[in-house]
Formats: sequence, structure tokens, C-alpha cells
Amino acid sequence: MAKSRSTFGKMQREQDKRNKAREKQERREARKDEEAPPAPTAAPVDESKVLMELAKIHEDLAEGRLSLEDFEVRQEELRELLMMG
Repeated sequence: MAKSRSTFGKMQREQDKRNKAREKQERREARKDEEAPPAPTAAPVDESKVLMELAKIHEDLAEGRLSLEDFEVRQEELRELLMMG
């Protein structure tokens, strides 16, 4: 018995899947290039000062001197500094 040949519709679906996968990979690569962290240009960060500042903002939040929104923004900034240093 002869082997059944693929239908045009099946071949088209397979081609579409390959194209979609290729486009997805290209988007991932483009996004990875865009999100690459900037090269550190500043002097090294003094981690002890950053940790002291983190402790201070926690205290300020607990005492009500700092809003939760401001706390979260400042905390994220300090964490980024620690990650760079």
C-alpha cells in the first residue's frame, strides 16, 4: 500500500507553526537585547551605607514618617544599588 501524501492544509499548518516559532524566538532575542542591564559606570557602592539606609526606611515606615508607596519606591532603588555593587 502506498504512503498517504500530506494534504496542503496540513503542510500549511506546519509551515505556520515553524514561522510562529521563529518569530517568537526573534521577539525573545530582541527583548533580551533591550533589557540588558546597563554597564556600571559609577563608582562601587558602599553596601554598609545602603543597608543602613534600608534599615532607616523600614524604621520610618514603622513610625509612620514614610508612606508605603514611598517606601516601596525607595526600597527598590536601594535594592538596585546593592545588585550593581
